[in-house]
Amino acid sequence: MNYVELIQRQAEQVFGNKEKADIWLTQPKIAFGGRTPLEVALTEAGYELVKAELEKLSHGFAC
Repeated sequence: MNYVELIQRQAEQVFGNKEKADIWLTQPKIAFGGRTPLEVALTEAGYELVKAELEKLSHGFAC
């Protein structure tokens, strides 16, 4: 499994369904320098950044 697939699965868990996860994953974020979470998650370092943001969201912190 690659980093993007891992992030997609984690986002689905955080948002509760695929549609909401896809919306979050495909919208540019200030936290990622205007890039989308999917763009950032292509590398291991980027995957870790996106994973950390999803963990914040799962605990109620907005990003």
